[in-house]
Amino acid sequence: MATDKISVGILGLGRSGWGIHAKGLEDLPEQFTVAAVADPMPERQQEAREKFGCETYDTPEQLIAESDVELVTIATPSHTHAALAQQALAAGKHVVVEKPMAGSVAEIDELIAASEKSGTIITAFQNQRLDPSFLAVKDVFDSGRIGEPVLIRRTVHRFQRRNDWQTLRGHGGGELPNTALHFLDQLLTLVPVEMPVELLADLRQLNSAGDAEDHVKLTIRPESGPVLDLESSMVVAAPQESWFVVGTKGTISGTPGELTVKWTDLDALPDLEANPNTPEGRAYGNGETYEWQTETIDVPSPNQRTQGYYSKLYDTIRNGAELFVTPASVRRVAEVVDRARAQSNFA
Repeated sequence: MATDKISVGILGLGRSGWGIHAKGLEDLPEQFTVAAVADPMPERQQEAREKFGCETYDTPEQLIAESDVELVTIATPSHTHAALAQQALAAGKHVVVEKPMAGSVAEIDELIAASEKSGTIITAFQNQRLDPSFLAVKDVFDSGRIGEPVLIRRTVHRFQRRNDWQTLRGHGGGELPNTALHFLDQLLTLVPVEMPVELLADLRQLNSAGDAEDHVKLTIRPESGPVLDLESSMVVAAPQESWFVVGTKGTISGTPGELTVKWTDLDALPDLEANPNTPEGRAYGNGETYEWQTETIDVPSPNQRTQGYYSKLYDTIRNGAELFVTPASVRRVAEVVDRARAQSNFA
C-alpha cells in the first residue's frame, strides 16, 4: 500500500476552509499536507504560512494554475463552486467541493463529465454521513430491534435572523443548500440511488434578510421503505428533538448526543385475526399488554467527521478504495433540491 502524502490546496480560509478543512487536515499529518492556500485577505494568508509553511495566493485561479498540489479543496462561497471545480479538474487535480457541489443538477452533470475527461476525482464534502448519531440510528436499524422503519423524521430547529451572504439566492445561499443539505444527504443514503421518490416541499423566506429561504420542510416518499421527513428551520422558538424514528416494533428518539430506543418483541405474542363481529362490552382492542425494553445510547462527540472523511478519500486516491461520496449520490440530492425549489417558486 502506498503511504505518500497527498498535497492539498485550500481555496478560501473562512469558517469552513480554515475551521473545518484546514483543522481536519492538520490532524492527518501522515496522509496529507496543506501545501497551498488562496484567500484575498493578507492576514489569513499569513496565518496559514505560520501554521503550515505553505504557499499562499490571492486568488483561487492563481493557486489552481500555479501550484502543483494534487488535491484542491474548494471552500469559497457557494455560487463559485462549480466554476472553480471545472478549472481544478481541467488542471488535472482531484477536487473536494464544500456543499453544495454546484447550484443545479445540470452543473453537477458538467462536473461529472469534466471529471471523467480528466481522469481525476470529484466529490462533495458530505461529512455528516459520518455523524455519530446517524451511524447509531443505522446500527439500531441493522439490529432489527425496532422492526421495519416506517417514518424517519430529522429536525434541525433554532431561532435566528441572518443577514450574511447565505441569505442571498444569487450567492447560492439559503437554508436548503447551507444546513438542510447535510441532513437531506443523510436521509437519501438510506434510499437506493436509482429508486424514484415522491416529494412534497415547502420553502419559505420569513425572518432573515435577503431572498433565500430560512425555513425548509421536505417530505420524501420512496417507492418502498420509510417516509423521510426533514425540517430545517431558523424560525422555531421551541425546538423539537433531532431524531424521531418509527418502526413496526418500536421507536428511536433523541438528540445528536443521546438517543432512546424503545421496542417490544412482537414475535412473542400470538397471531392476530380480524374479528368482524360487534365487540363485547363495547370494548375495542384485544387487551394485550407489551413488555417494553428501553436503551439509552450515549452518542460520542462528532469531532472526527472531517478526519474520517479525508481518511476515506486518501484510501480512494492512494489505494483504489471505493469513493465514499460518489458524484451519483450528490446528483440525486441535487435533483431533490431542484424539485423542492421548483415546487416552492424558489427556482
